[in-house]
Amino acid sequence: MSRRTLWVAMLVAACLSGCTAVTRTPVPIELIERAEVPGMPGVRDWGGRFSQKFQADLVESARQVRRINPEGLVDASGVVNVLAVSGGGANGAYGAGLLCGWTDSGSRPTFKLVTGISTGALIAPFAFLGSDHDQTIQDFYTSVSTPDIYTEHSMLRILWGTDALTDTSPLAKLLTKCVDEKVLAAVAEEHRKGRRLYIGTTNLDAGQFVVWNMSAIAASGHPDALGLFRDIMRASASIPVAFPPVYVTVEADGTAYDEMHVDGGASTQVFFYGFMLDIAAAAKEAGVEKVPSIRLYIIRNAQIKSSPQQVKARLLPIAGRAVSDLLFTQGIGDLYRIYTIATRDGIDFNLASIPETYESQAKETFDREAMKRLFDLGFQQAAGGYPWRKLPPGLEEK
Repeated sequence: MSRRTLWVAMLVAACLSGCTAVTRTPVPIELIERAEVPGMPGVRDWGGRFSQKFQADLVESARQVRRINPEGLVDASGVVNVLAVSGGGANGAYGAGLLCGWTDSGSRPTFKLVTGISTGALIAPFAFLGSDHDQTIQDFYTSVSTPDIYTEHSMLRILWGTDALTDTSPLAKLLTKCVDEKVLAAVAEEHRKGRRLYIGTTNLDAGQFVVWNMSAIAASGHPDALGLFRDIMRASASIPVAFPPVYVTVEADGTAYDEMHVDGGASTQVFFYGFMLDIAAAAKEAGVEKVPSIRLYIIRNAQIKSSPQQVKARLLPIAGRAVSDLLFTQGIGDLYRIYTIATRDGIDFNLASIPETYESQAKETFDREAMKRLFDLGFQQAAGGYPWRKLPPGLEEK
């Protein structure tokens, strides 16, 4: 889909905001804080503040791990390893390649926690489950093209009233194929071992970032767990306006409503635990005398410098470039926020990103050949021992 089409549709949508073919039952504003997923309370919370739900789960996680390993470790690396995978659309091919190349190097650890946003949400469950699932993410990012992700609505359909420019039923079918009962059961089993998988979405009604405890959903045993798991993955990758929102059924004060969830990247491009958790307090409550060292790996499916381009002196190109730069800058800010928290809590910071010399040359949104090249680049870099950055961009290495 062209940037021009996207921005024309946004302007049309603004002019015709009273016309819509989508009906829904949103949560009343006064009940937003009390809404829960039926039968699965506590599986999500706001990402921008301390969470009693996630704090209690962190304590339980520590206890679960220590029942297996008294030192609180999930592998033989000697540290607690965490992975955060960013958004980036088709550029997720880079992160997929890097993970597969990391496996090939023989040095890829088992991650105690994996988080994902947008395209990172499509990678995260399989990264969480380990290298046995590398083929799934490789196939996803090297064998699909745009029609496998979405189909475009006609301009007539857009003018008549719809919630997006496209239909992502093809993506939903892909997720149905890739995320089955076996995958859900495997995630649930790892949850019971104390490992955790988080995915972020944006609740548009609330205007807030939401973190979903995906491994808790998998381990809930609820009959709707698999459907919700897939829906959250798709919601996290649903770019507003371009892709339709995902409507999640919730209950508040005994009444059923729906929440509108879109791309987590509308709130943040990559996330760790932010201000949701207090690791020291959780360790004390869990009876952990010595907190293991934590090593954080961030895969940014983008470059760390904005590429220059000559912008046409027209409204839509100017608007498109401005929004693109805004999102880019937000992503860099996310890295600094994570680095600040990591420094405060004594966590080893490691960052990977697409090289500045890389040029996409993609001919469509999800260009199969371009994604293959990017996957191969990530694979080759990691297989040879990736040179992780120890600081966010702008700070000199010492």
